[in-house]
Amino acid sequence: MEVANDNAKKMYGDAGVIRLIAAQVLVLSIIALWSGSQIIMGFLVIDFAIRAFTYSMSPLKWSAQKLAKGLDSTPRPIFLPPKRFAALLGFIFSTSWLLFLLLSWPVATLVIGITLIVAASLEALFEVCLGCYVYNWVVSPLMQRRRN
Repeated sequence: MEVANDNAKKMYGDAGVIRLIAAQVLVLSIIALWSGSQIIMGFLVIDFAIRAFTYSMSPLKWSAQKLAKGLDSTPRPIFLPPKRFAALLGFIFSTSWLLFLLLSWPVATLVIGITLIVAASLEALFEVCLGCYVYNWVVSPLMQRRRN
């Protein structure tokens, strides 16, 4: 029974917590874009990496879960594989953003930063996950084709 419960934890998450994570990414991204902070971007790279590549608790997920509990929000289950793929895209974008900051490429930094801010805004404010659309339209059909 414990194995089934562990698998469920890996397959389903709480939509409210995910929106709170996106809100935190949004705020941190705006601050990073405004200030040019490499530290904030490094933090976002690490957080996205934890969420994309492990099942460990990332700092933003931890704080979002605490906030959701404090707000007494009702958990709403959501299928996690598309969200993990979106975290992978967030990792790629935040890593690119940090690289462009380190290389002092302001236009590329601005483009990547605005893209990440738009994606985080859509998730946080409207529960629209751009990475999930890419997953559902591209990744899932490719995986389905591979199985056949």
